[in-house]
Amino acid sequence: MTDDPSSTPAAAPRVGLGRQLLDTARGHLRGVPLLRSMKRRLVGLAGAPEEAIYRQSDVAQKNLVAAWKQLQVSGVILPLDQVGFSRFSEFEEDGHLLYLLTLAGATSRIVVEISSQDGRVCMATNLLVHHRWRGFLFDGDPVFVAEGRRFFASHPATRSAPPVMRAEWFTRDNVNDVLAAAGVPGEIDVLSLDIDGNDLYLWSAMKTRPRILICEFNNAVPSNLAVTIPYRPGFSFTALPADQAMFRSASLAAFVAVGRRKGYRLVGMNALGFNAIFLRDDVLEAEMPEIPASALDGNPAAEEMHRRWWPRLSQLGWIEVPPDGKL
Repeated sequence: MTDDPSSTPAAAPRVGLGRQLLDTARGHLRGVPLLRSMKRRLVGLAGAPEEAIYRQSDVAQKNLVAAWKQLQVSGVILPLDQVGFSRFSEFEEDGHLLYLLTLAGATSRIVVEISSQDGRVCMATNLLVHHRWRGFLFDGDPVFVAEGRRFFASHPATRSAPPVMRAEWFTRDNVNDVLAAAGVPGEIDVLSLDIDGNDLYLWSAMKTRPRILICEFNNAVPSNLAVTIPYRPGFSFTALPADQAMFRSASLAAFVAVGRRKGYRLVGMNALGFNAIFLRDDVLEAEMPEIPASALDGNPAAEEMHRRWWPRLSQLGWIEVPPDGKL
């Protein structure tokens, strides 16, 4: 979330791309010759022009996928905390998504993001730019959408087939109509959901069934509480008083409850403990077992958010999500 005290400037992940990609090779991958070659190509990325970063990262990611596939064939499945890297995602989720897709394969090669801002820092763009996926990107701000269209129209990887970008305000009543009108099919490979508000209500109402869901949750809420904000169609956290600014979205346990009802399981989260990764139950059942919401406990960033915010937030009007996940 934007108020997370441990967040970093969006440009920082790009500068450290070489290091972050190579970090995914620790342990099991240390002796793979392909990675030694990849390291030589990546060490020059820091400070390079964007065009050079794009070209070299394109090669590096393809080599990384090849190495991961070699390990998969040999029966080695890496934990998600060893495969993260950032190219366009704000944190390490580009690596998480790419690794899961390497293991599971892709079907539609379609990614949907709500909300994407201008696409320069979001979950979908790495798949669009470096893996030539189709994309549907939505944001409530038309200025972001206009800037994003210019970005993708000028990028060498997407200018011939840019993603669909639309300025839309989603509610639980219109979410399925908006997605259908944009051309989003019933089954997609990846959905990224992060609107800092009615996220859980949208997810609960949505008919589209992604194979992978990555969503932001409110990590200021204790892991044992399944709660969400009350539903208001026009909710915007920017209108809240400063001392209530984190009264938004829903807890991890609430997402777990709704996910189970819809046939999904929690398999991981980012290092800062606010982006959760869910897999549909028919995807990588053996390779990626379910983890409990209590896996959040002990995460330093989440503990700090809880310490700072929960004494105030606990007094506000949260809605309890029942174990059956019905809102």
